Amino acid sequence: MSEAARIRRASQADAEAILKVKQALALPPDAREAPGGGFLLGSSLEGYRALIDAADVWVLNGTDGAIAGFAVLLPEPVLRASELWTRRQAIRWEVPAGWMPPEHRVCYFDQLAILPAARMRAAELALTALRGAVRTGHQHLFATTVAHPVQNTASLALLRALGARRVGSVDEEYEGVGRIVSDLYYAPIDGADERLQDTRAGRRAVR
Repeated sequence: MSEAARIRRASQADAEAILKVKQALALPPDAREAPGGGFLLGSSLEGYRALIDAADVWVLNGTDGAIAGFAVLLPEPVLRASELWTRRQAIRWEVPAGWMPPEHRVCYFDQLAILPAARMRAAELALTALRGAVRTGHQHLFATTVAHPVQNTASLALLRALGARRVGSVDEEYEGVGRIVSDLYYAPIDGADERLQDTRAGRRAVR
């Protein structure tokens, strides 16, 4: 891999480029289905600056050196202090109460954004973020994908490769988009490398 084509931790100097990737993957107001590369909701320049300071944010540089994708993972302390955590009572769970030990560390995969030209490296970028979470003692991963009014299917194959399962859904409200319904997925992150090796993209990421 060339020096330009690499995955690294984001810095404040990357915030504007991250926002441009997000804007390139915005959902058109009249869309009836997701674009081929998926779509991204929420977050502003100020929001991304705050995430870079507080959360685990990784960027993917393309072969031209420009940022072609990014991943945002909220470690447990950041997750518990977030608005997401305050809305957890609104989740419609589809699993028995107490199914996950509350004392085990939980993280949330907030965003995974890849421009279409670099989509083959999505698993590599996701795995880099997950390995960081494992190193800091996290054991459980949650992620959401939009299911209504437009389904975002771009990350479903990766979630399946990680062994994730749908455990519930939640209603959310986004400025400029309105009400959406998101599916909530869960996966144990120990052994993510081994599970990803069952996919072609995952094998490349693990190597």
